[in-house]
Amino acid sequence: MKIAVLVGGLRFDSQRRIMNGILEKAIEDGINVYVFTCDAWTYSTTYYSQGETRIFSLPNFSDYDAVIFHGDTVYDKNVINEVVRMIIESKVPCISLNVKYPGMLYVGMENDSGLYEIVEHLIKIHYAKKFAFIAGPEGNSDSEGRYNSFRKALADYNISFDEQYIYYGDYHPESGNKAIDYFYELKGAFPDAVIAANDEMALGAFYALQEKGYDVPKQVLLTGFDHAFVGRNHYPRITTVERPETELGRRAYEKLKDYIDGKEVSEDEILKSTPIFTESCGCRDDRPEEEKEFRSKIIKDKLHVTSYSEIIKSSSADFTGAPTYEQLLVEIKRYIQIIDPQEFYLCMCVVNEPLSVDGTFHVTESRKLEELTKYSPEICIPVVYRRGKFENYGRFEVEKLLPEVYTAQDKGKFYTVLPLHYQERCYGYCILGNSRLMMDSELFHLFIMNINNALENLRKQNMLNSMVQRLNRMWVYDTLTGVFNRAGFFKFAPNVIKEAISKGNKLFVLFLDLDGLKSINDRYGHDEGDSFIRAMGNVLSKVRGHGELLMRYGGDEFVMMAQDFTKEDADHYIERIQKGIDEYNADSGKPYLLAASIGYSIVEPYENMDIEDLIESADREMYKVKNEKKRRKGILSTEQ
Repeated sequence: MKIAVLVGGLRFDSQRRIMNGILEKAIEDGINVYVFTCDAWTYSTTYYSQGETRIFSLPNFSDYDAVIFHGDTVYDKNVINEVVRMIIESKVPCISLNVKYPGMLYVGMENDSGLYEIVEHLIKIHYAKKFAFIAGPEGNSDSEGRYNSFRKALADYNISFDEQYIYYGDYHPESGNKAIDYFYELKGAFPDAVIAANDEMALGAFYALQEKGYDVPKQVLLTGFDHAFVGRNHYPRITTVERPETELGRRAYEKLKDYIDGKEVSEDEILKSTPIFTESCGCRDDRPEEEKEFRSKIIKDKLHVTSYSEIIKSSSADFTGAPTYEQLLVEIKRYIQIIDPQEFYLCMCVVNEPLSVDGTFHVTESRKLEELTKYSPEICIPVVYRRGKFENYGRFEVEKLLPEVYTAQDKGKFYTVLPLHYQERCYGYCILGNSRLMMDSELFHLFIMNINNALENLRKQNMLNSMVQRLNRMWVYDTLTGVFNRAGFFKFAPNVIKEAISKGNKLFVLFLDLDGLKSINDRYGHDEGDSFIRAMGNVLSKVRGHGELLMRYGGDEFVMMAQDFTKEDADHYIERIQKGIDEYNADSGKPYLLAASIGYSIVEPYENMDIEDLIESADREMYKVKNEKKRRKGILSTEQ
């Protein structure tokens, strides 16, 4: 049995505790859990958010026995609506956390009473009268629920609220900092109470208040929400609301499993939240934190940040400095070995813009531009890390997520699935097997971003190289026939002459002029004339062997240069050209015949030889042939 969990911001304390509750029971029961997660709301650009939240389109829900959807951590209504639609259409049992959706089971934590009691406490105990509110993302159900509870408490106590004093953040400390700057610039007295929708924003607000000279709680009362580790171990401790998040995850899993087993389950289940009044609002909290646990965690986190900071910095330099896709894979493997997760899979979309020339890992079919923002039908895994060893895996269908060879024997295992992308462009996804890196590390997502940036850097390098190659071809190749133009010929001809001199070989220069091009242009048009020229170029390209330089010298003239040709070799070469012309005429179906006059010269090479003189010598020989053709044609006309 396997279940899919869809959740954003897995590294937040609240989401982490919920996942702990789910995994604790699922692993105990031998259930496999696939966690699809991203960090969409922390970035400013819409394109980046689109790339992050694309991960929620990846699972084929029909392949799962059940789904747990934590929709209020996603923060994009369009993404949420699409995910809900896909889940409902799959007809797979699903339970939603904190937000009710038709057709889904539900278990939630109530926000209302906890935050209401916080506001009530500030009013009744601390006599707060002017409030400011730092909300979560606008439109988010959790954020709106907390804001509504805040407004209801104010209304019940007949305290007015100036709508200017709400600031919408993203649940990160920087939002709290910016909110205080915003409130500070407003006209009028500064609020005597600031309520933040979570503890991280409350901490950001605390340090911004401190910088502006405000004392918490003597001058400004400050509260948060979620009872996060950083808030409860801060000085002053943050007054907050403790929610039963671990219990929420546990109950969600149990309720879903009971439903699948055919047991009767309640439609709605809401777990109670508890306000905690402590130092940031001027109260005293007599519940001590476990000092040993606190000190251990602080040191552990410090060591983790120190080591991971070095990994992030050095991997950024090494990844973006990789000149090729193959070298990037080498660097990724080196760092994965240092991080040493139990399992790691780098799953790449098979697309028409190959990062590698390796036939195993690039595509042959073209895709439309908008399709590059989606997961491709086929995936390959150039980096597989399992049990301390590396391997790779070729193509498989994206619906499988991972090939069965890696999952067939799994029981009680969990996978974390993360997006690989740059802005809205989708590169694939990576999977961590039985690893808590995304839950326990504040920095691992930056390591994944380094991979994303390196992939985009390589793509742009390849595009630039391709453009340079095209420009180079345009400079040295004739666009109509594909053979060298004058610039290309005169660039490489000195090398042929130099080699001929060093080897004591003679130079062979052939000059070919098409017969009848003007009459074809006049009678059939210039497009047909171009076809006539192109046909001759194809014939000469097929005849050409290794080492000969071939160019389109003028409108209907071609020149070939080679070394070490005897007169017999030259005559045989011309016979081959004529044979190619005859074969073309036999198959072309054209109302005219391809024909040409050919002359050549064989000379001794010398230093600083004038290439134009060489060509002119062959040109003179060609005109002898052409004039002889005209003379014979005149004789035939007279005889007729």
